[in-house]
Amino acid sequence: MKNQQQELNPFLSFLYPKKHFWREYLIRYSGILVISLISTWLELDYHYGEGGFLGAFLVSFIRTALIWNGSMQIIMYSVSRFSMFRETLKIMVFQLTTLTVYVLLVEFGEMVTVKYFLKINLTGTEKLALVIVSLILTFMISAIYASVSFFLQWKENLLRSQALEKANLEARYETLRNQVNPHFLFNSLNTLVMLVNDNPVATRYVESIAEIMRYMLQSRDKEAVLVRDELNIAREYVFIQQNRFGERLTVEFDIPEQYYHFAIAPLALQMLLENAIKHNVVSKEHPLLVRVYVEENKFVVIENNIKPKLDKDPSTGVGLENIRNRYLYLTGKEIIIKQENGIFMVRLPLFEKPL
Repeated sequence: MKNQQQELNPFLSFLYPKKHFWREYLIRYSGILVISLISTWLELDYHYGEGGFLGAFLVSFIRTALIWNGSMQIIMYSVSRFSMFRETLKIMVFQLTTLTVYVLLVEFGEMVTVKYFLKINLTGTEKLALVIVSLILTFMISAIYASVSFFLQWKENLLRSQALEKANLEARYETLRNQVNPHFLFNSLNTLVMLVNDNPVATRYVESIAEIMRYMLQSRDKEAVLVRDELNIAREYVFIQQNRFGERLTVEFDIPEQYYHFAIAPLALQMLLENAIKHNVVSKEHPLLVRVYVEENKFVVIENNIKPKLDKDPSTGVGLENIRNRYLYLTGKEIIIKQENGIFMVRLPLFEKPL
């Protein structure tokens, strides 16, 4: 569970593998040192002020280090916050705006330092030149980091796509090898409905099983389904489970129709509901309450109270890992898993996708 709850930025792990960390660190600060020396040498009009060459170099070094490291952090944050492939315009606007504001703040600090530390009064033209040079430097550095991040995300998405395709092929093969002929199965269920026709509850129970199986067959080749359809099948699953547990199990659905057109990974809700029942006590003394609702207009949340079974089988974590991988592939975003104050919660990002 700990591994699943860690939200790591894959860009950072690629950019800073341990064996290359010191090499990147050395290159970065060597570049800062060279740029600072050149910048100090070009600024001969300052006559170095009262701080002399060393003071002017110190100011230039600090300015360059702030711009380089700050630009790097801004690029890394934007890459972790937005998808370069799905939110290209958003990430470009964010980077351009944030980097410009950051450079202006750094340059304001440099101008104050030059005035009061080096005792040099810069003209308006000199101040403008400082800002322009810093902006050019910033965008050059940012372009390098953005290019690296783009390549790494492209490479990671390609590997993830290949892995998911392989997993899908294996799953389909396993399904084909093990499944019962669906027509035979549905015909058998229809016959069973006729046999229990005088029992409305039994009829409804069999119909729910048939509906779930039909949905599983229809959605097995789909990457995403509508929230509306997933919600309908989740209710059928809950109906079956409540016939088993009665009042010991309560499931509350609170998803307004305005979210029905969003997409969700198929059978994600059913799998999480199944996990809640599988891993917790469901008894009169300890009833299980599961809530399914929308949060912040961007997450479907599935939460339940925790009362672990004493004799439960060890959890393999395959279900959650399956959902996590599918959402990474579909949206580039992590699902959020939390366990606190006796509540287990999974947040699934809502997204829109042509179906």
